Amino acid sequence: MREISLREIADVTKISIRYLEALEQDRFDVLPAPVFAHGFLREYARYVGLDADEVVNSYLTAQKEAEPEEEADLAVVRRRDKKRPTGALLALVAVVLLAAVAALAYFAESFRSQDRSEPPPIAAPITQTVPRSAPVVEEDPEELAPLLVTIDFSEDCWVEATIDGEGQVNELHVPGESLRIEARERVLLTIGNPEAVRIEVNGQPFPLSAPAGQVLRDLEIDLATLQASDQTQP
Repeated sequence: MREISLREIADVTKISIRYLEALEQDRFDVLPAPVFAHGFLREYARYVGLDADEVVNSYLTAQKEAEPEEEADLAVVRRRDKKRPTGALLALVAVVLLAAVAALAYFAESFRSQDRSEPPPIAAPITQTVPRSAPVVEEDPEELAPLLVTIDFSEDCWVEATIDGEGQVNELHVPGESLRIEARERVLLTIGNPEAVRIEVNGQPFPLSAPAGQVLRDLEIDLATLQASDQTQP
């Protein structure tokens, strides 16, 4: 109705076209995990002007209606398995019984032999030399990264991070989770739901300024800039 192409939605929400097509066709098995379906549906609904909570609730209701059928199928399979004869189990029980009988006969014969024989002489104690253990060398603790960024999530939110211009992180997080990023010089962030995150840099709160309901792009956290700011403060 709004004549929005999948390419436009993919560019804004950072969701691949393959996953967007799967959402529109109700093929949720294509997504990596159920938590990704929640986040992708929420971002998709927000951009096209739908109620995000209503869309996610409809998805959860459909999933719950499909679960009883799967549980019924599993119950039928379990009942069938119980009715099948367990020939391997019977053979295992027979082997255990034979082994128990043989062990009892062996110990009975051993006790009879000990009663008829004289008590053995007491052997002198054997002195053993305990080798000295090598001195323990303590390893140096692992060097900590100079730039530590911690992101706490209060709602569903996807994050894309470029670390020192090389490593890249693209993840979807749910409420209660945290993301820890270590870097040498710089971290560049794109946050899908800025209102749902709280950021700390080297243990200190990092303020965010972004319009409500919009994606925060190219948020740069630079170690040199932070150090210069600390030096200028009284």
